[in-house]
Amino acid sequence: MKIPETGRVPGFTALRTYLRLPISLQLATFLLLALPIVWGMVYFQVRQLHTIAESESKTDTHNLAHAFAEEVNSSVNTIDLSLIDLRTHWLFNRHDFRAIVERLHFHLEGNIIFQVAVTNKDGKLVFSSADPNTKPIDLSDREHVRVHRNGGGADRLFISEPVLGRVSKQWSVQFTRPLYSPSGEFDGVIIVSVSPGYFSRFYQQIDLGSDAAIAVVRSGGIILARSPQLPQGGETGRILNRPRIEQSNTLTTGHFRGISELDGIERFFAWRTLPRYGLAVIVGQSVDTAFARFRTQRQMYVLGGAGISALLVIFGYIVLSAARQRAKAVAALEESEARWSFALEGSGDGVWDLDLRDNTIHLSQRGREVLHRSEESLPGTLESLQQLVHPEDLPAVNAALRAHLEGQTPSYISEHRSRGSDGTWVWILSRGMVVKRDKDGRPLRMVGTYSDISERKAHDELIRHLAQHDPLTDLPNRALYNDRLRQALLKVRRENGSLAVIYFDLDKFKPVNDTYGHEVGDLLLKAVAARVRGCLRESDTVARVGGDEFVVLLPSISAEADAVTVANNILLQLNTPFDIDGHTLNISGSFGIATYPSDGQDEASLIRCADRAMYQAKQDGRNKIQVHEIAA
Repeated sequence: MKIPETGRVPGFTALRTYLRLPISLQLATFLLLALPIVWGMVYFQVRQLHTIAESESKTDTHNLAHAFAEEVNSSVNTIDLSLIDLRTHWLFNRHDFRAIVERLHFHLEGNIIFQVAVTNKDGKLVFSSADPNTKPIDLSDREHVRVHRNGGGADRLFISEPVLGRVSKQWSVQFTRPLYSPSGEFDGVIIVSVSPGYFSRFYQQIDLGSDAAIAVVRSGGIILARSPQLPQGGETGRILNRPRIEQSNTLTTGHFRGISELDGIERFFAWRTLPRYGLAVIVGQSVDTAFARFRTQRQMYVLGGAGISALLVIFGYIVLSAARQRAKAVAALEESEARWSFALEGSGDGVWDLDLRDNTIHLSQRGREVLHRSEESLPGTLESLQQLVHPEDLPAVNAALRAHLEGQTPSYISEHRSRGSDGTWVWILSRGMVVKRDKDGRPLRMVGTYSDISERKAHDELIRHLAQHDPLTDLPNRALYNDRLRQALLKVRRENGSLAVIYFDLDKFKPVNDTYGHEVGDLLLKAVAARVRGCLRESDTVARVGGDEFVVLLPSISAEADAVTVANNILLQLNTPFDIDGHTLNISGSFGIATYPSDGQDEASLIRCADRAMYQAKQDGRNKIQVHEIAA
C-alpha cells in the first residue's frame, strides 16, 4: 500500500521551484510581473492628472465664455438702443443730427468707439460722422445695405461681417437698421460702425495663459473679432472651415478640443451663443497651458515609477511613495480650486458657497465687499441673506433659484438689488450652479459669484433716458409722448373717460434766433419748457416734438373746458416776458386743442386734429387758442 505524499499543493510547488531559480531569473520573473503593475499605475495617475487638467480648463473656459457672452450681449444691446435713438433724431431732428452724434459719442467715450453713416433708399451715402463733407458714395453693394433694401419692410437689427470702410479706410463691424418715410416706405439705412477690437478688449481681463484666445463669431463661422490678433489683422472676416458651434433659436453652450485654423495651436474651447443676435463667443485655453500646471506632478510620477522599478525590494517604500504621490494630487486639486477662487476675486467677483443641507452660506472677503456688508452684519443663512434683497426683486430671485434647483435651468442667474450695511441699495448680478447632488438627484451644494453691476445699470438707464428725451430741454420726445398717449387712450377707453391733446408752437421765436443767435434761442426753449411744466399736473405730459413745437397730453379731463383752461394758463406764461442772458424777450404761442372721443379715436387722429386747430389759430392772427371743430 503506497502512502501518498502530503503538503504538496500546486502553488507551494511553484513557489519552491521559483525560489530555486538563480537570482537573476528570480528578479527577471518578479520584474515581469511587477513592472506592468507599477507602470500601469504610473500611467493611470498621469492620465488622471490630464483628466483633472482638462476638467479644470473646461470649467475655466466655460465660466469665462459665459462672462464674455454677457459682456458682448450688453454691448450689442447698447449699440442697438443708440442706433434706434439716432434713427429717431435723423427722422425728426436732422439739422442737429451731427451734434447729436457727437454728444452721444461723448457719453459713450471709453466704452464704444463708433462712426455713424446714413444712406438713401438707393444705397448712396448721405451722411458720415467721419467726413463732414460726405460724398454720395454708392454702398448699395454692401451686405448691410442690401439686406435692408431686400428685407420686405422688416425692422430688425443686422450685424455685418467686418468690412473695410470706403470713407474711414478701417475695418469695422456694421450695425444697421432700416429707415422708413412717414408713409411707411423704405427710405434708406442708418449705420453704426464699431471697431472689431472693441469686442475683444475682454481679452485683457482673463488669465488663461499666454496662448489663450477669444473670438466673436457670426453665424456661418465668420469671425467678427479675435484676440490675440494675427499679423496685419489676418483674422478679420475669416470664415472657419470647421465650425463646431450649434447655432439655434435658443441659447446653447458647449466645449470642444481642437487645433486652431488661425494659428495652429491646440486648445480647449468653450462657446456660448447669443441667438437673439446670431452671434457666438468662443474662449480657448491652450492644451499646453492646461497641462503645464501639473507638469511637476507628472514628472514626479515618472521618477517615482523609475525609483520603484529600481527599488522593488523596498516594498514598504513603494507603498508609502504611492500614497505620498496620491496626497500630492489631492493637494494639487485643492490648490487649483484656490487659484480658481483667487482668479474670480481678482476679476472683481465675490465667491459664495451654499450648503443646501442646512441652508448655510459662506462668502469670500470680496463677496462681502460686493454686498457692502461687514463681517459682523453679514447673515450666515440663505433665508437671512434673502432678507437683504429688495422686496420688488425677491419673487424673481426665488423663482430663478427654484428653477435651477429643480433642474429646469443649467445655471442660476439673477440681477437684483441688495441692501448694504448703510441702508443703500446696490445692484448685484448673482450667478451659481449646483455642484453636488445626492443619489436621488437632490441638490446638496451650490457655488457661485456676486458681481457689482450698479455702474452698468446706471449706464443703461442713461442710454434709455437719452433715447426717450429731448437732449436740449430734457422733455419727453415724440416717441415717449406717443407711447404715453397710447397708454392713456387704453385707460380712458376702459373707463369711458376723456383726454385732451394740446399742440402749440412759439410765435416770434424765429426773430429771437435771427437777432440773438441760437444759443439764446436754446436758453429760451429751456425756459419755456420749465414754465409749461409748472402749468401741468404730475400726471400730465409735455413733449418737444420739433424746433419750437410742443404737445401736451392731459390724460384725464372732465370737459373740453379743462383743456382750454390749461392752454390759457400756458399762453399767459408765454406772454410774460422772458429774461434770457440779459435780454428781455417777448413771445407768444398759437394753440390747437383736440379731445377724445369727440375729435379722434386714435393717436394719429388726435394729433392731426390738434395740429390742424393750431394752424387755424395762426391764420386767425396768432397768440390764440383754437379748439378743433368737426366739419359739418
